[in-house]
Amino acid sequence: MRFILPIVIFAILIWRSYEGSECRFYKHIGAIRHPTAADYRTIQNHLHKGKRPLLHHLKDCTSKARHVRLIGRRLHEVPQYGRVVVNVAEEDRDCCLLLYASYNKNYPAALYRLLERIKASDYRGHILFRIGGWPNAEEGDLLLSRVPYAFKVCFFREAERLGYKKAFWLDTSVVPLISLNDCFARIAERGYLAVGNVHTVGPFFNKVAAKALKISLEESFSIPSISAGILGFDFSHALAQEALHRWYIAAKETPAFFSARPEQNALSVIFYTLGMTDWIPVQRMAQNMALIEPDSLFVLDRHFAYTTTESQVAISTVE
Repeated sequence: MRFILPIVIFAILIWRSYEGSECRFYKHIGAIRHPTAADYRTIQNHLHKGKRPLLHHLKDCTSKARHVRLIGRRLHEVPQYGRVVVNVAEEDRDCCLLLYASYNKNYPAALYRLLERIKASDYRGHILFRIGGWPNAEEGDLLLSRVPYAFKVCFFREAERLGYKKAFWLDTSVVPLISLNDCFARIAERGYLAVGNVHTVGPFFNKVAAKALKISLEESFSIPSISAGILGFDFSHALAQEALHRWYIAAKETPAFFSARPEQNALSVIFYTLGMTDWIPVQRMAQNMALIEPDSLFVLDRHFAYTTTESQVAISTVE
C-alpha cells in the first residue's frame, strides 16, 4: 500500500504536465494567422499521433478524424486556395459556393470535377475552394483544427468575413442536378437550405455531446437529422445567423462535435431547437448515379470521391 500513493501522485503530475503541454500547443496554434506548410505538418502530426481522448466518441468516424490530411504526403501537396468568378462581376458578393477537400482518398479530384461542372453551368456567383489547409485562420479559427469537421463552420465564417451575403456548402461527393441559382433562391427566401436524413440524431449520438448541446440523450432520439453535406446560410437572416453562431460555439465547446456524426449532429440539434425544420426531403437526393429520379435535386457520387484514380484536371481561373 505504501507504494500506491507515490504512484498516484506521479500519475497526476504526468497528466498535469500533458495537459499543460496540450494547452500550450493549442494556444500557439490559435495564435497563427497565416499558417505555413511547416505549421500544417506540425498540426498534422498531432492529429495523427497526439493523445486525443475524445476521439473514441466518434465510433465509426474515429479513423477518419484521426487520419484527416490537412497537407498531403507529397511535397507538392500543400494547402491550396482559390476563388473563381462565374457569370458575375468581380465585385459581386451576393452568392458564394464553398468547396473543401482534404488530401484524403480522391477528394481533391472530386473537388476539381465539381468545380469544372459549376464553371460551365448557369450559376451566377463566386466559388471559394480549398484543398487541405484550414479556413478563416485570419480570425484564429485554426484552433478548431482539432475538432472533427469544424472546417465547415469555419469556411462559412470566412465567407461572411469576406463580405458575401449568402454561402452554400457542397461536399465534393455531391453533384447538383438543378441550377445552383435555384438553391440560392431558396436560401434567400427561407434564410437557409438544408436536406433531411432518414434517421434521428439519437442512433449516432452520446451523452457527452448531448450534455454539451444542453439536451438529454433520450431527447436526441426524437430530433430529426439533417445532412451537413448540402447546406446554405443567408448571413442577413437573423435566425440563420443565430444558427451559424451556435454551430461555431458548439465547435469551440469541443465535446459537442465528438459524436459519430460530429458537425451533422450538432447542427441538427441547433436547427431543431431554433425551429428551422423546413428541410428538403432526403428522397430528393439520389444515393448514387443509378438511383437518379426525375425529381432528384442532388446525387451522391461516393464512388468517384472515394475510389477513382483519375488525374486531377487543371484549374484555369484561380486567384
